[in-house]
Amino acid sequence: MKHGKAGRERQFGMCLMNSLLFVTLALLSCGTDNEMKPVSGQGLTKAEFLGRMIVQERYWRIEEITRQDEDQIATVNVREKPTLLNSHFLNDVIPFVAVQFGRGYFGKGTVTESQMTGAYGNVPFGEFKCTVMLKSTKESGEWMWDNDRKMMKLPLPESIQSLAAALSGTDWRPDTGYVASEPAPLYRGVEEARRAASAERIRIVAEEKTADGKITYAFIMRAAWITDVEYRDADHKLGVSLY
Repeated sequence: MKHGKAGRERQFGMCLMNSLLFVTLALLSCGTDNEMKPVSGQGLTKAEFLGRMIVQERYWRIEEITRQDEDQIATVNVREKPTLLNSHFLNDVIPFVAVQFGRGYFGKGTVTESQMTGAYGNVPFGEFKCTVMLKSTKESGEWMWDNDRKMMKLPLPESIQSLAAALSGTDWRPDTGYVASEPAPLYRGVEEARRAASAERIRIVAEEKTADGKITYAFIMRAAWITDVEYRDADHKLGVSLY
């Protein structure tokens, strides 16, 4: 009996140690996941979301466009020749779109658009030569926070207005849109983006009201971070973009 009791005590001790080891490993695993995966847009406060949106040296380029009419979704691969857009938009508009969000005088939110060469669309992540045409930069207006929808509301840049109108096929041309909460901006500066070495995206949405409901146009915008400036004058900024 004495030997059996001691055996049971040893067995209980081993089970307890194994349980503690399992809990410890589980906690470590959770901690690793939290470090590797950025907080989603739903988990960000307004201040955190805007803190990631309003940064320098990041331009948003068009990667993909979708048009959703009820359950019907059409996707435009901007590097191919889809039937929804003609060659003018594919060759002369989309490859040069570069949108930035910032703050101006007295903290006013600003939305600007420039012409930029280099990588765009759905291409493998990497570093690419690029040029920003500085004199092409124009401000489309002031972004604001929509407390009801909990999203950034913005005056749409001219290029996105024209693309949405072309996809609509009517006289409709949107003035305003939203930056959806998902996917959320990830990085607060170029060094964070460089260390992460992965693509970053947001989604700009415009909604067309119709007799039957609405049609939603979503512009998947991918970040192009200017990591190195090799030459700059009054007209151009040449360098390398992380895209």
